[in-house]
Amino acid sequence: MRKAQKQEVLEFIQSLYQAHEEIKEALSQNNCILAQNMLAECQEFAVSLGKSIEGLEGPGHITVSFVEEYCNTLFFAYNELDSKAYNENKIYKKLRKQLLKVENSVKNDIVAKKEVVFLPYKASMWDSLESVWKAADADEQCDAFVVPIPYYDKNPDGSFREMHYEGNQYPDYVPITSYEDYDFKMRKPDVIYIHNPYDNINLVTSVPPFFFSENLKKFTDKLVYIPYFVLDEIKPEEDEKIKGMRHFCTVPAVFNADRVIVQSEDMKQVYIKVLLEATNNDTEIARKYWEEKILGLGSPKIDKVLNTRREDYL
Repeated sequence: MRKAQKQEVLEFIQSLYQAHEEIKEALSQNNCILAQNMLAECQEFAVSLGKSIEGLEGPGHITVSFVEEYCNTLFFAYNELDSKAYNENKIYKKLRKQLLKVENSVKNDIVAKKEVVFLPYKASMWDSLESVWKAADADEQCDAFVVPIPYYDKNPDGSFREMHYEGNQYPDYVPITSYEDYDFKMRKPDVIYIHNPYDNINLVTSVPPFFFSENLKKFTDKLVYIPYFVLDEIKPEEDEKIKGMRHFCTVPAVFNADRVIVQSEDMKQVYIKVLLEATNNDTEIARKYWEEKILGLGSPKIDKVLNTRREDYL
């Protein structure tokens, strides 16, 4: 079950708690018909909830058994109202007690998986994402998707020319998902990784506008940009050398991403220096913002080199 799906289930359970309050209120006014109608609605919702959890977690999951017990409690409460010899507080407490078991089971027995999507566009640049993908793919609490996206050559006037798609050029061990099949609006992945930083400012090539960083951030809680290149190392005080690479620090993805992973701590400080100057905002708050956003964790391209065996390239 996805993290977002688990949250939706918990919110659904809260709506059932609210229904219990309304059932109790109806019974306090001796309105048994209204209370029974609401109990029937709770039953329908609970059956739907159980089927949903079973579909996501598999048959026999313990949470489903608690939902079934809750459904039985609703059934007995409904029949009890027919007898007219009911205790509204007792019914309310039984329903609440059983629903609390469901809620606790959802919280404790269902592990929320993260869905992470990698969006390479040129297969030759896959090494800038591969080691991160391998770590995500090996994590049992993570579903990782590699979704290569197309790109276009551009005419001098900025219009798109020929489209290229390199989804068939990745290593055999990398499972590929078609960009036409992955529904970002519906799935809303927890994390999206990109290595194309340019959006519409690249004069030579462009990915489709849907995959601009400015748009992708609408569909995820965390957009992460990892540069596809490794620069010569520069110290933050080497102003002349920094002038030659400033443009790498001010591309759209750096501004739009929630996290930017660069090749070293020194390079992180270079980025921060350039960005504070570019935004004309060198306040303590601005510096803290960039310090938290830009991470000098190293380049996955270097991981690829270090982990490559001779038989991998013979």
